[in-house]
Amino acid sequence: MSGSALRAVQRQARRVVGHSFKIVAGQPTPETHPELLQPGEIQPGITSFEFSQRRHHLAHQLPEGGVAVLQSAPQIFMAGVIPYPYRQDADFQYLTGIIQPGPIATIQANGKFSLFYPDRDAWRETWDGARLSQDATLEYFGADEAFPLSEMPQKLSTMLANASAVALDIQRSDVAPLASAVSQLPAMKTAEGQGKLQSLRNMVDRLRWVKSPTELDLMRRSAGAAAAAMTECMRISKSGIKEHDLAALFEYRCRTAGAQRMAYPPVVAGGANACTIHYSRNDRQVRGDEMILLDGGCELYGYCSDVTRTWPVGGTFTGAQAAVYNAVLNTHHKLLEEVQPGATLRQLHHKSIRLLSENLADLGVLNGTTADFLMNSQSYRTFYPHSVGHWLGMDTHDAATMSHNRPLEVGVVLTIEPGLYIPDREEFGALAGIGVRLEDDVAVTIDGAEVLSAAVPLEPKEIEALVGSRL
Repeated sequence: MSGSALRAVQRQARRVVGHSFKIVAGQPTPETHPELLQPGEIQPGITSFEFSQRRHHLAHQLPEGGVAVLQSAPQIFMAGVIPYPYRQDADFQYLTGIIQPGPIATIQANGKFSLFYPDRDAWRETWDGARLSQDATLEYFGADEAFPLSEMPQKLSTMLANASAVALDIQRSDVAPLASAVSQLPAMKTAEGQGKLQSLRNMVDRLRWVKSPTELDLMRRSAGAAAAAMTECMRISKSGIKEHDLAALFEYRCRTAGAQRMAYPPVVAGGANACTIHYSRNDRQVRGDEMILLDGGCELYGYCSDVTRTWPVGGTFTGAQAAVYNAVLNTHHKLLEEVQPGATLRQLHHKSIRLLSENLADLGVLNGTTADFLMNSQSYRTFYPHSVGHWLGMDTHDAATMSHNRPLEVGVVLTIEPGLYIPDREEFGALAGIGVRLEDDVAVTIDGAEVLSAAVPLEPKEIEALVGSRL
């Protein structure tokens, strides 16, 4: 029986037995979680039709007779049988909506969608709960055909032997037992020897780079959760607060707003720790005359936020702190004005270098140097070592294969995050050890840009009024 015929039979069965028949999907469905999912949705806000359209668009990138092979992320264990919290591979989730480990999917150029699901294991389900079933793969996730994983070697080998091209995430084809089982198939080795392998990541990145209206809604919610959490961290800041207390509060507020996890380990950097770009120890007590740089984001139903603010713990910027802060703030405002269709991230970065170099010259961090000297000698990199931004979406550094020279399009989401970091050395006087970064999540619109994280304050007066207001 074909997948479509089987789904028709199952739909009829459900009409007959009503709510007593529930698909065993191994994850939330509209039947098991009506408070979370509307009928027709696989993820909050994202329908089975949208997932089908994504697969359709991928199929159109494949050459005639080609097939894409997608592998779910492996379950990683921290010790023995104790697992780390599971996070699905973003490409796999984007194309299937499945958020559990184990399955393998194929999408053919003719649009055929096949799923291989973990074999039934009653003993394991006693411990871990129900897993993806065949009826769920067909009825809920929309596969045209579905087979247990034990049949994968034979079924997939036949598919590969007949394929004109094989799109695979080559970058991770030999990690984890499942991925290794796919890459070590004789048919896969043959396809590789015949030069049939193509990069799946490049194809999917082109799709993921531009967000749909429903994706943008989820990204607004994710950025809103992070913004509210960061605002609360400002409210409770005071002299002597510990970095890890703010990290804990930030995560708590994000999770109670609906986030499933942090998008990355938060950076909560007091004082000179802010000059370490990816500082993550978060183990220091912060003095009242220092600032805190908090770089944090959350993942809400598959979509990430990434926001940074810097504020004075004692509630008032010192003269030196205000000078560096305003240099970054003015740069940030000017860059946001440049975000529009047709601009490129590379152009925005070069603009940030020019603006920050001019501010460094005005601050006098290197006596007698000009902005042109700082740029031409690349001396600015001592104080501004990172890019002005990156793509944002289902991964914090999303669609990584998309060039920064590509003109921005409506629906693209990126971060804008200029910063200045003055090394904690005596030669820099009152500016020594001051690090400031300001980062917002920005969606490109037909008129310019929408700042998704605008709810968290940026202006010094707003910040000074907010810091410590909950004490």
